[in-house]
Amino acid sequence: MPLHVSVVKVKNHQYIRVYSSYRNEKGQPRSRIIENHGRLDAALEKDPQYVERLKERIAKENALEAQNKSLELENQAKRRMDKLADSAKGLNEKPGNFKSLNVGSALIRKVWLDLKMPEMFRHLQKGRKIQYPYDQTAYLLTEQRFLNPSSKLKSFNNRAHSIIDHGQVDHLEDLYKVLDVLQEDKKTIVRHLNKEIQKRTKRTVTAAFYDVTTYSFESRSVSEYKDFGLSKDHKVNEVQVVLGLVMDENGIPIDYELFAGNTSEFETMVPLIKKIKNTYHLKQLIVVADRGLNCAENLFALKEIGCDFVIAQKFKNSAAEIKAQILDPDNWEEFICKDDGEVKCQYKTLNVTQELHERKESPTTHRRYRGPKVLGTMELNWIVSYSPARAAKDKADRDRAIEKAKKAVDDPNRLRSCGYKSLITIPKGTGSPRINWDKIEEQAKWDGYYVICTNLEISPHEATSIYRKLWQIEDCFRVSKTHLETRPCFVWTDPHIYGHFLSCFISLVIEKYMLFMLKRELGKEEITHDKMLESIKTASVVYDDINPQVPLYLRLYEAGLFDRMSTVFGLDALNRVETPSSLRRKLHLPIAKTLATQT
Repeated sequence: MPLHVSVVKVKNHQYIRVYSSYRNEKGQPRSRIIENHGRLDAALEKDPQYVERLKERIAKENALEAQNKSLELENQAKRRMDKLADSAKGLNEKPGNFKSLNVGSALIRKVWLDLKMPEMFRHLQKGRKIQYPYDQTAYLLTEQRFLNPSSKLKSFNNRAHSIIDHGQVDHLEDLYKVLDVLQEDKKTIVRHLNKEIQKRTKRTVTAAFYDVTTYSFESRSVSEYKDFGLSKDHKVNEVQVVLGLVMDENGIPIDYELFAGNTSEFETMVPLIKKIKNTYHLKQLIVVADRGLNCAENLFALKEIGCDFVIAQKFKNSAAEIKAQILDPDNWEEFICKDDGEVKCQYKTLNVTQELHERKESPTTHRRYRGPKVLGTMELNWIVSYSPARAAKDKADRDRAIEKAKKAVDDPNRLRSCGYKSLITIPKGTGSPRINWDKIEEQAKWDGYYVICTNLEISPHEATSIYRKLWQIEDCFRVSKTHLETRPCFVWTDPHIYGHFLSCFISLVIEKYMLFMLKRELGKEEITHDKMLESIKTASVVYDDINPQVPLYLRLYEAGLFDRMSTVFGLDALNRVETPSSLRRKLHLPIAKTLATQT
């Protein structure tokens, strides 16, 4: 055991002693005197630096002891690794003394604890007839969403490969039961997450970034949530749900809402924004969204609930007067130039009057259309930008579409594609399809132009800076669908669907929160979603009890990013070889159940 230098007072004098700490057979802490250096005053009279020199000697002895112990462990590990090589194939499938365990789960659990999720779930479980551990079951779903996203059955089976003890989650049915309870507790869970993240990120919600996506099911069975609709993933023959998501300026989700699969995305934004504004008592809130959500009804509704907005604007079908102002080459206000003076981007602001028209419904088709009656007007600012680089990209995209359209004209089977079908004119009667060059020429006028609509009196640069952060919500959807594999859902009843998406939302919030904290501490260039999740998935150790007297854990991953990630959240980096006690201590694992019995 390490040695320590202490100065103790006995009666009227102080004495210098070297002692070591240990635990007796009952596990109680004890200490024993190793060296007694007599009275402090006598030692200092001989050498004023006596205590400092003694501490320096003891520190060297401790370091040497630790080095020798580490070397011995390394030697033991080398001998055992030779035996491990014989069992390396099918490590978890073959009987024997070796079993790999993922330690990335310890990092996920540490973040779970930091966000005080166990306390929240225990509070929710109190007084309710929940026969399973609410916290551990909900955590297992989150952990497996990081490590091995799959069905609830596979998540249940894969729990044995985690360094976290999931022994209390012993029934597969509990993973389905918790989905029902999660549905009931969504409001409390989301508010708790936002409260804890606000403390740690100093979040000030002044802008809410909103977008919509769809999640399809491998089914054609319609229910309250599942229905056919306009699929963002082009899954036209499958039912789906629509999910609206709001995130903050750091890219961390704030809240979401689930809608039936046939819901128009225009109808999803205002209810969720209004709920967030009222729930968190936000006096000022700027809503940022893509042009797909820009309609007069939404803009007037946002104004009515006291929100400002910065939303992309469709402009190619605007009035002739507005088009002329956009294309006017003489009224640009701001320029951003390169070092050599070449213009990178230029801006102008147009004052536009937005009208809200009465909406009517056709008695035959039941489709809603705009009536002639004007219900209200609003003065808006259109921030127009033009970028030569964007113009080149728009032209390149259109040129590719034209080449595909030319091939489609020669092969009518290709006309089904939406990417270039708009460039082709198909006669109603006789005649062959042809390229619509007039439309292509009209499109070319707008290469490089982009318009943002706002009711704020801000500069073009400020409006553009706010809007540019919207890409992060697309990143949320990408992470949700690609990395966390929210789809396919593997659940079919509406309560289970709702609980599944809440579980995935919790995982997404934690993932984005972890990435934000890691980028803040490690640097934006070093850490990405892919690197972070890959490090968590591949961080494993092997438990080896060939010698029952000295069981060991052998680290299988290379020291590097995972170790730096661990230190950010308060865990210690692992050595190549660790004893069960040191592994427990470094990963902040509970002592109640030893790792040896877990494995």
